Amino acid sequence: MWTDDIVTLLQDAGVGTLNVDIFVSTKATVPMLSSGAATITVSETSGSGPERTQNRVITPAYIRPAAQILARADSSKNARAKAQLAYDALVGIRNVLVYREPQSFQFSGWYREINPLQEPFDAGVDDRKQARFSFNVIAVRRPG
Repeated sequence: MWTDDIVTLLQDAGVGTLNVDIFVSTKATVPMLSSGAATITVSETSGSGPERTQNRVITPAYIRPAAQILARADSSKNARAKAQLAYDALVGIRNVLVYREPQSFQFSGWYREINPLQEPFDAGVDDRKQARFSFNVIAVRRPG
């Protein structure tokens, strides 16, 4: 899943740790951290159509998956700061091979780019009264 690649990129950038303060999917049970620190949820969203090239007309040369990055915290300031960290980690991705297991050179995918579709924005308060900031990204990556 491409959301696993996003988690890898966020962890590599020091934004957080999977199942500590980064979670995947809308079905994830996201804890309220006792420190008041922010959490991030990465959820797959609708992407865009594939890209074909002159020598890849039957199968796509590139696919365009998308995701939403949602940061939550007790304070708007903390939620906004965590969303900005995630944004900064992803906005610079260009021509990157993502290694899920760097020691064994197990790579997941080659990304031509990951583009945020907007700046982090105030997404309101959740049912637990936590502030939420969110943004969406779309990638261009080689299939497979």
